[in-house]
Amino acid sequence: MHLSSRTCPAPRRAGPGGRVRAARTAALAVALGGPSLARAEPLVGGPHGHVPTDMSSATIASHVPSDTQATALAPHVLADMPLSTPAAPGSAPEDRSSLAPADAAPAATTTSPPRPGSTVPRDSRPTPPATEQLTVPEDMSSAPPRPVPRAISSPLKPASPAQAAGASEAAALAGRGGGPPAAPPPYRLLRADEDYRYLRDPTRQVDLLDVLKYIPLGPRKRVALGFGGEIRQRLDAFRHLDWGAGPPRSLSWLQRYMLHAELRAPYFRAFAQIKSALETGRPGGPRDIDRDDLDFHQAFADFDLERPGLRVILRAGRHELAFGSGRLVSPREGPNVRRSFDGVSLIVAVRRVRAHLFVTRPVATRPGVFDDGWERGQWFAGAHVTVPSPLPGGQVDVYALYLDRPDAEYQRGRAHERRLSLGTRWFGAAGRLDYNLEAVLQTGKFGDAPLLAWTLASDTGVALPLPWAPRLGVRLDVASGDRGGRRPMGTFSALFPKGSYFGEDALIGPANFYDVHPMLTLAPLERLSLTLDWVCLWRYSRADGIYNVPGEPILAELDDARFIGHRAGATLEAELGRHIGFVVTVGRFFRGPFLAQAGRTRDVDFVATWLTLKF
Repeated sequence: MHLSSRTCPAPRRAGPGGRVRAARTAALAVALGGPSLARAEPLVGGPHGHVPTDMSSATIASHVPSDTQATALAPHVLADMPLSTPAAPGSAPEDRSSLAPADAAPAATTTSPPRPGSTVPRDSRPTPPATEQLTVPEDMSSAPPRPVPRAISSPLKPASPAQAAGASEAAALAGRGGGPPAAPPPYRLLRADEDYRYLRDPTRQVDLLDVLKYIPLGPRKRVALGFGGEIRQRLDAFRHLDWGAGPPRSLSWLQRYMLHAELRAPYFRAFAQIKSALETGRPGGPRDIDRDDLDFHQAFADFDLERPGLRVILRAGRHELAFGSGRLVSPREGPNVRRSFDGVSLIVAVRRVRAHLFVTRPVATRPGVFDDGWERGQWFAGAHVTVPSPLPGGQVDVYALYLDRPDAEYQRGRAHERRLSLGTRWFGAAGRLDYNLEAVLQTGKFGDAPLLAWTLASDTGVALPLPWAPRLGVRLDVASGDRGGRRPMGTFSALFPKGSYFGEDALIGPANFYDVHPMLTLAPLERLSLTLDWVCLWRYSRADGIYNVPGEPILAELDDARFIGHRAGATLEAELGRHIGFVVTVGRFFRGPFLAQAGRTRDVDFVATWLTLKF
């Protein structure tokens, strides 16, 4: 969540007829800031900016199964640059149907390099927020080579494997649009956010697989096909699952295969993505989030209008949604099966303001072949707006989200739920300190009872000037619980949350709790990072129970104890080139008095490892 305070020297003009487009492209990137700009978290302090864990919209880590998105563009640095060159129609995508110029290379690199030790803590994922793209101006593909300013000519040093995979857009776009590209763009959390129109110029192909990203269908190269995909192999091992109430040992092999194709043309794009998620070995069989043999994950059409300082995208069909830090709406990257929605989205970006309005129905995951449909009776609609913050180097999200569920279940029971969530998020950086603060108020009806719930969440950290580039952070969160009786229904709902709030084991969800969660991130090597964390959890209301990540109650009977337990974890991430990522995470959840009195007799041990290939 950091923004660099240093700016890039202005490039010199290459002659009267060859003006450098770097500044204008940068301004266009800011002005049209699709999800990745409007919600991008700033990079911090000088050459060592840390990228926060739950950014909603920047470019995100491609190999870590989290819903977190990391950021890299620094809109506040570029805001004063002139805007004049119109951009070509293109893709938009946590939000991540988006807007933003696709090839704003030199400008994006005005941020200072990310801190080598920063990384995305494991439990914040399951995210950054999707992410937007920069749209390539029509005349850029044929522009003559321009000198690249020194500040952007050196590739930025990845801060962690997660960032190396895509957290730093500045690094990925360095030099593009001003001469030979320094690096291809990063893979994004929302693959629909990627934009490869700069490959209309074949001299910009620097990756072996670039030939798949833009296949022209005519001599003018304005209509093209593109392909991409992902293969992930993951092993999850538990000992004493469900704190001793489950099997003593569990080993599950999770396979994910995804393939997408798109057709791009001026003012139009069609995007389709199929998925196959398989699970072997889990006691009791796979859950909904584990298995989906074969189905369409996304299939939508974009109608895209771009003008100087304005971009409008109308999207219809099945697509992913991701907003803010992913606390309430996330593509659910961590679990084996990702989440999507059927409906319509309208995305508008005007200068540094971005708005996303949508009306959708959540897609139900069914294990068969092409049988996914709508969640019965559910509707999900809302608006999410990102604006500049009155604080230097920051931004503000403001949103309203409405969920109608005819069969919602909580500790109080089952009933028809109509829940309106009104929230705001303030995020940014000040020197070496980064901050991400969010507050949500929920109102509505639960059956015949009124509904009133809330949450406050904070994630702050400081980058230390020490070897291995440590980042020391702490999260303090609280979410309301139901007090029972004739009082309003008080259990907070995270709606469509990340797959792992407090760790990849995903044992506890964010309802009726408060926590203290310190963490330390180290980067002993350039493409290797280590995150150590410890979270302590209590119940907010003794009259309410604890919930899993989907938001379902875990225990039928409650006791008076408040302390749920504490969990220690460690995560090692390694980036094996642009296309391959490897992660190992371990954790132990120590049961507290609440679980012990509920008959849970064992602490839970967890180990997971996965290898991801993206192209």
